[in-house]
Amino acid sequence: MLEWFFSYVYHFMHRFLGVRRPLSAQEKTLAWMFSLYDFNYALSVIFINIFLFKKHDDLKIPVFFNLTQFAVIAPAFWIGGHLSKRWGHLLSYQLGFAFSALVFIATLILRENAPDHPCFLGLLSGLAIGFYFLGEHALTLDMTTEKTRDYFFALTNFFTAVLCILAPALAGWLITAFKFNGADPSGDSSLGYYIVFSIALAISLSLVFKSMRFKAKPVRKDFEFWKVLTFKNNWDWNRFMTSQFVLGLRQGVFWFLILLLIFRLTHNEAIVGGYSMMTNLLGLLTTYALSLWAHAQNRWRGFWISSLMLAAASVGLFFQINYFTIVLYMALNAVGSSWFNVASSGISFTLLERAKEAKTRKLEYLAVREWPLGIGRVLSLSLFWFGFTHFGESGLHAALLVFGCVHMLNYFVLPKK
Repeated sequence: MLEWFFSYVYHFMHRFLGVRRPLSAQEKTLAWMFSLYDFNYALSVIFINIFLFKKHDDLKIPVFFNLTQFAVIAPAFWIGGHLSKRWGHLLSYQLGFAFSALVFIATLILRENAPDHPCFLGLLSGLAIGFYFLGEHALTLDMTTEKTRDYFFALTNFFTAVLCILAPALAGWLITAFKFNGADPSGDSSLGYYIVFSIALAISLSLVFKSMRFKAKPVRKDFEFWKVLTFKNNWDWNRFMTSQFVLGLRQGVFWFLILLLIFRLTHNEAIVGGYSMMTNLLGLLTTYALSLWAHAQNRWRGFWISSLMLAAASVGLFFQINYFTIVLYMALNAVGSSWFNVASSGISFTLLERAKEAKTRKLEYLAVREWPLGIGRVLSLSLFWFGFTHFGESGLHAALLVFGCVHMLNYFVLPKK
């Protein structure tokens, strides 16, 4: 059924919306599997932070969950690289789905005690993310080309946006609908959360099954992580590593905080879901336009304009967090992040392919680049927590401004040619 849906959307775009660049069957399968994973993320993972936060109304719990997650992602890339070099790129991809399933299994077992184990859940989640994205990046490099890659990213983002319009709204509605039931007279039942996590578990298991039928090229080589990390005269790649650290500074805070702030403002999961739905609707419109316009020649123009939009989105939150600044952030971030992701993904893979011995060391490069990204995430989230614990709301607002604009440094860090 899912394959039919993606096939229908692709043919509709190809026939009626002016999309004329064909993808191979493997590229199309890869696109819908990537999109379904993102659907699962939008359905459930954004609500895990809220689930961990709401019991004690304490930001420390989701902060520790995400700090552990960020600290584990880079080592998971390293472990996944060793496994992939021995048994093939697909193994890391499958392990990502398997550990995603374990996150939901653990949450469903712990139930109301889950907020007491944020580091354990963060460990499982970090392994899931690290394994999954190493597999995703490796398969993308294996199965797409420089000529089709920008279009592939735009099409994948289009599919993701279509699915993610529904996912958070559905999750928010389910959680709110089951909040009031006879078993919990206080009107704060977590049954809706358990239903959402059960659906996410089923999707993760179905992706594991589907990935077993997927065909990928076998690999039987040594994983030389330290050799790639210490390459000399690899100037463009070294500048790219610096840009990854800068990007990690932004992601560490914005990965989860905005949706948590919306819940803290409204105490309503349906509003959080509605916000995510509208964000993804704007992202859908943006990615459709990019699927027609995205080319290697205009990457840098898109990178600069989208960077300005993301920075502008954060300015309002610095002054005050209310409904108006949240909506303003939603509009600018939805368009800017979609545009930024397409442009930066194309730049990233181009620089990777130009790096020293990249043709034979792609997995090593993917694992190496995750370390500055992870260090940036851990550092920014640690600084945020320090500022919040010592300066309260003023520290929170300052972090939103500083880390909301820091990514603009990448325009000057990344090589232009």
